[in-house]
Amino acid sequence: MANLTPDPSQPGQIADWEALARYFAGESSEVERVAVRQWLDANPEQAAAFAALNDASGRLMRATPPDLDVEAALRRVTERRDAAGVIPIGSRRPAARPVVPLSAPRRWQRFVMPAAAAAVLAVGARLYWHSQQAPGYTPATAAQVIATTVGQRDSVRLPDGTRVVMAPESQLTVAAGYGNDMRAVELRGEAYFDVVHDEARPFVVRAGDASIRDLGTTFTVRTADGQGVRVAVTSGLVSLSPAQSAGDSVVLQPGDAGTLGADGRALVERGGAAEPDTAWTRGRLVFREAPVSVVRSEVRRWYGIDLQLDPSFASRHLSMTFDGDPADRVLQVIALTLGAEVERQGNTAVIRPSPARPR
Repeated sequence: MANLTPDPSQPGQIADWEALARYFAGESSEVERVAVRQWLDANPEQAAAFAALNDASGRLMRATPPDLDVEAALRRVTERRDAAGVIPIGSRRPAARPVVPLSAPRRWQRFVMPAAAAAVLAVGARLYWHSQQAPGYTPATAAQVIATTVGQRDSVRLPDGTRVVMAPESQLTVAAGYGNDMRAVELRGEAYFDVVHDEARPFVVRAGDASIRDLGTTFTVRTADGQGVRVAVTSGLVSLSPAQSAGDSVVLQPGDAGTLGADGRALVERGGAAEPDTAWTRGRLVFREAPVSVVRSEVRRWYGIDLQLDPSFASRHLSMTFDGDPADRVLQVIALTLGAEVERQGNTAVIRPSPARPR
């Protein structure tokens, strides 16, 4: 399978401005932090320039308007990066995007100067965002809806500093008044929550028929048609209960997984949290004895492909891992695992038993 783990940085590679913004703002994951640091070490001239930009962002902060739209600013950075053919640090290099050394003077002047301003804006915006995460943050006055599309993940911070990573085709609604007496959000799809604990203002996720209350933790929540609501805890404690009966709750500890079925009953798996529960946050699809119905649903969410399976495969379970693989490769592996053949036409793929070979 393909591997998207960041490789050692290559001298002359074009920078990923948003990754650099996260790095200087202190928001990088450990893997991304190492990759960015390696890139900066391999490009000392650019490292000095970005250090100067980081200093400049502090000055920018003093002039930042209080109504700055952080997410819009970051989207503009991403748009500039994509328009310029920038290759994200640690990603595979697209063949259609030529790599131009940063030392090329004319391209540097034409692209880097406006992009540098965007980087300053991104760093400043993130620092401004962090400045709003102090204990005295202002509660939300209106509901906010954040959504992802097919194949898209997104990372957002709520007003209290809570971080949410959203899976493809997911929607998060932040309730009006978030941060007054309670911090309530509603989830459709799948998300990872890294919650800033506040005993005075409980954090609650409403998903399907379930109510998930944070007791100071990180956890994932997944809703799926006909499969109930699954919660997997990576740290801290979570209370899982039916939305209409908070008294019938169970407490999940680190490593536990809980599923609230359509009948309102919670099934607890002590130590049941598994790699598939969190691998998607790193862009990996991991299936462990997953029903083909689950595989079909994930292929649609991640690749936008309607996977039609022959009824003879309905009871099959699959174990496989995909790490940034293209859609055709994913379909081929699924078909091979089932001992079948696949035919794709546009966004529809049909998997049927392989024809019997003549003896």
